[in-house]
Amino acid sequence: MARAPEIAAAKGLPSADVEVLFPFDSSEITPQAAESLMTLGRALADERLAGSKWVIAGHTDARGRAAYNLALSNRRAEAVRGFLIENFKLKPDQLIARGFGESRLKDTANPRGPANRRVQIINWSSEVISSPRQ
Repeated sequence: MARAPEIAAAKGLPSADVEVLFPFDSSEITPQAAESLMTLGRALADERLAGSKWVIAGHTDARGRAAYNLALSNRRAEAVRGFLIENFKLKPDQLIARGFGESRLKDTANPRGPANRRVQIINWSSEVISSPRQ
């Protein structure tokens, strides 16, 4: 399956594969992740982006069961969404959290690698983001 950045590019949607990485089996935002999210939050709060909608796409590595990974990726996306809303007073309807589990690996050569445990921010731009196949 295509990786998320390629899907976003194919639809012409700007995206950022933000360096918000998570420890194995965790949706906790680490201090390093918080630093990246502060930079992202300042950008999203810029008045020039007022009214824009963003998908916060959560991802996991390929360890574990697909259903568990999907739930974990949802928790990761929700954690980032909550952080941005709380710290930057963004409107909740501006940020759509969506988990994709292990269906869109960043590092396909290393499916269990830490680079896959991430979130990605995609400018929704009125596009519908399809559900991962089960």
